[in-house]
Amino acid sequence: MFHEHLGKTMEVYIDDMLVKSLKKEDHIKHLEECFEILNQYQMKLNPAKCTFGVPSGEFLGYIVTKRGIEANPNQINAFLNMPSPKNFKEVQRLTGRIAALNRFISRSTDKSLPFYQILKGNKGFLWDEKCEEAFGQLKAYLTTPPVLSKPEVDEKLYLYVSVSNHAVSGVLVREDRGEQKPIYYISKSMTDPETRYTMMEKLALAVVTSARKLRPYFQSHPIEVLTNQPLRTILHSPNQSGRLTKWAVELSEYDIEYKSWVSMKAQVLADFLTELPVLGTPEQPENQTWKLYVDGSSSKQGSGVGIKLESPTSEILEQSFRLLFNASNNEAEYEALIAGLRLAQGVGAEEVVAYCDSQLVVNQFNGDYEAKDLRMEAYLEVVKSLSKDFKKFELIRIPRGENTTADALAALASTSDPELKRIIPVECIAERSIKTDKEVLVVTRSRAAARERGEPEVELPPVKRRKSKKHNKEPDILPETVIETEPIIEDDHPEPDLEPNEHPEPEPRVFHEIDQIPAKDWGADWREPIKRYIMTGELPKNKWQARKMRIVSAKFCLSKDTLYKRGVSDPYLLCIFGPEVEIVVREVHEGLCGSHASGRAMAFKIKRMGYYWPTMITDCVKFAQRCKRCQLHAPLIHQPSELFSSISAPYPFMRCSMDIIGPLHRSTRGAQYLLVLTDYFSKWIEAEAYASIKDSAVNTFIWKNIICRHGVPYEIVTDNGPQFISHEFEAFCSEWGIKVSYTTPRYPQRNGQAEAANKTILSNLKKRLSHLKGGWYDELQPVLWAYRTTPKRPTGETPFSLVYGMEAVVPAELNVPGLRRTEAPLNEEENSAMLDDSLDTINERRDQALIRIQNYQQAAARYYNSKVKSRPFFVGDYVLRRVFDNKKEEGAGKLGINWEGPYIVTEVVRNGVYRLKDLEGSPVQRPWNVINLKKFYV
Repeated sequence: MFHEHLGKTMEVYIDDMLVKSLKKEDHIKHLEECFEILNQYQMKLNPAKCTFGVPSGEFLGYIVTKRGIEANPNQINAFLNMPSPKNFKEVQRLTGRIAALNRFISRSTDKSLPFYQILKGNKGFLWDEKCEEAFGQLKAYLTTPPVLSKPEVDEKLYLYVSVSNHAVSGVLVREDRGEQKPIYYISKSMTDPETRYTMMEKLALAVVTSARKLRPYFQSHPIEVLTNQPLRTILHSPNQSGRLTKWAVELSEYDIEYKSWVSMKAQVLADFLTELPVLGTPEQPENQTWKLYVDGSSSKQGSGVGIKLESPTSEILEQSFRLLFNASNNEAEYEALIAGLRLAQGVGAEEVVAYCDSQLVVNQFNGDYEAKDLRMEAYLEVVKSLSKDFKKFELIRIPRGENTTADALAALASTSDPELKRIIPVECIAERSIKTDKEVLVVTRSRAAARERGEPEVELPPVKRRKSKKHNKEPDILPETVIETEPIIEDDHPEPDLEPNEHPEPEPRVFHEIDQIPAKDWGADWREPIKRYIMTGELPKNKWQARKMRIVSAKFCLSKDTLYKRGVSDPYLLCIFGPEVEIVVREVHEGLCGSHASGRAMAFKIKRMGYYWPTMITDCVKFAQRCKRCQLHAPLIHQPSELFSSISAPYPFMRCSMDIIGPLHRSTRGAQYLLVLTDYFSKWIEAEAYASIKDSAVNTFIWKNIICRHGVPYEIVTDNGPQFISHEFEAFCSEWGIKVSYTTPRYPQRNGQAEAANKTILSNLKKRLSHLKGGWYDELQPVLWAYRTTPKRPTGETPFSLVYGMEAVVPAELNVPGLRRTEAPLNEEENSAMLDDSLDTINERRDQALIRIQNYQQAAARYYNSKVKSRPFFVGDYVLRRVFDNKKEEGAGKLGINWEGPYIVTEVVRNGVYRLKDLEGSPVQRPWNVINLKKFYV
């Protein structure tokens, strides 16, 4: 009814209506518009419940004024005049009145906690001093309740959240002329499991609770969450819990930004943030020491490290990394310690005590052991450099039995231990943590002397060092050896990602045919906008693109400047772009372990390998389509590609089809072939047997059996046999004015009438022959007679009757005489008159037969066309042609290709028929049907 006025001059909620005006002189006009609509729908108002011309009034239980939304005085007075409860029922009445005013009460759950504890459980009623104190504080608070503000359209709103031991709370505010005014207070008591959440999870729960309760505000306004905690970083962290991932996806629907909160600009908001050590400056506990437990593992299946970091408040972070390079036990121990120190730096720890069960690592760091190996020395320098960033750092050796958690995490990364019951994200360390300036080369005294003499150096194979049986000792280098260094790790060829149970090779295999990858303009990196949003909160300027970015980015996380996508079936997928995509796709499709799979199957396999980019399926499908080997070995196409095309004739022997059957079993007279001609209209068949069929025999057959008996036909349809494409046959037809139409090669369905006649003749011959197969020559004429005197389904008539105007006398009438044999000879004049009448009505019978033929063809077309999948080609398209037996690879057998080419379409002869040429420009002799062609993707 009032849809045109809602939000402008009216507000309606069920049966409550409010007419509002900014100017007093416009109010009467707005009321008139409202009353006109009410009269139109024949609705009446109760005058006792109407109030007109007031600057403020009650609406939906609240007092609406020009200052904002105020609590109902009646509800306030009812609470202030309420005495202290004396039983459970009065406590329930008290909590009900508080619930009606929750919107105006800051941290209402915390203030009302003593009342809720009385109602919890089956304890006896006890109103103690704590309850009385809370009751008095609430009365004092509600003596001057806050006035809530109303936000403007598209105005940015601010959300403050707080956390206590039992509740999460929030307040939504707006800025008006530099002052922050509250819009809505929310509060929620935590369940028993929620009270055991970490502090970050409780803060996230406060934001999620606010978004759920204030959904209309979050949907229609940009929200800025003000907190001094790294909420946005935590929600996009790859190490977050499952519930944080779920909340991050839920919050991605809204336009939310996270920023550090500033000083309060209103006393009501300052009251909200009192007693909140979480949002203010954190109280520093007496013990500021973080405990770090590290361990490394190296086995045949691979190498891994495990880290356990425990905060001063007993919060635990656990991480597991798989090393994508060969590492000894000592190197794995050092990698674990380095990764743990970097994690401690990331969380802002200042005092760290590290525990490690490696005697070598601990003693080398403390100076008890000397680092004689270059790699151990390089690792030691990295550890010492990282330890200087802490105010206090200590490395202590502990027995392996006291380091079980880190040991299990390391085993998880290296061997995927099935005994672990917890789900820990396993990440990867692709490169060593150490880099020296030069590669390790061994220069002996003889080589040094050769250098001095200026002799050319001979490249030596890399020195293979035998691992010591004891993991805490490294082999010494001979004193007379001179060491020079070159780069150990080459960044230009990073080691490939390995599966969790795959053992890394000594030298990582580079994807083959990398040099053959064509240069391609990949455009802008799709990962960069998501990275910028996660790191800095930068959003596109377009409103809808910004909203999409917030929704999409919730499914991604950033780790050391590397973007990962949270998968549904897989924990994390590495996001790749550009040449990396080409390398991965090519390797999976046609690499050493490639199976030339289809596009979708290849995309799912790549996803299972741990990679992701937005257009995975599309790119994989296109790559598989363009693979030449896949195209040449693709399955043959049997589904029809063009609509049903029928050929008909309006009168007998206007259009005929001709074909050859054979070679058959040599007959008693030496014949092996049958030349068959079928009339399209009457289905009449003429056939003769030959020892061999040449073009002269075809000409004689047409002269004797067709022209001399039935007249000159208009058209003959035949295939591309040598007898039919000869110059002599074409000259004979041209002399008699007969049009010759040829079907496309290797497509017998185009000459379907001839194929159907051949099938019928062969079927009848088989049934008449016993073990003497050469007797088919003697059975040919009886088969033709039987065919000509049998009604055909398309016409409903026998071929004999459509040609001669009456039915033939068959042998059965000789043995059992019918009316024609018994009555007709008695009256010759009447018999002649009946014959004349039959000949006079022959045209009518032929017309009816033609209608039945057309109905039959339409029914066949409906059935055939239901299975057609159109595959049109155009001039210039590249196509492959089906390989037939005479062109198959010699000796290939079933391993040969199914298609050959490619060819280029040069002409569209008609629907489904095309002329081709090869890549060298030589035209293919005859047009080809689409059933034998397949699109080639370049």
